[in-house]
Amino acid sequence: MKTVHSWNYWSAMADVPEKEWKDNVFDYNPTRTIEFMNNLEQPWIGFKVLAAGSIKPEDGFKYAFENGADFITVGMYDFQIVDNVNLINSVLPEAKNRKRPWFG
Repeated sequence: MKTVHSWNYWSAMADVPEKEWKDNVFDYNPTRTIEFMNNLEQPWIGFKVLAAGSIKPEDGFKYAFENGADFITVGMYDFQIVDNVNLINSVLPEAKNRKRPWFG
């Protein structure tokens, strides 16, 4: 299980030197994370794919799967389950640019 998300959200502070970061970045080096995880033989679970709600589900789910996550874990309310399952069903077929083969 590893955090995996882009820095495409308002508080990521990608343009601020690392030594000045506060605790608003959950994946400190997305490129290195993806590179490392894509070389694993074991399946892996993407965690914090929405950066604590800062990234839209359609963007975070797609990013995680396209960048090698075999599974994702996402916190949600009960009223979000149906929409998120439907979203996953539409995002998975689009994750064709994966470098890592699907586990299984």
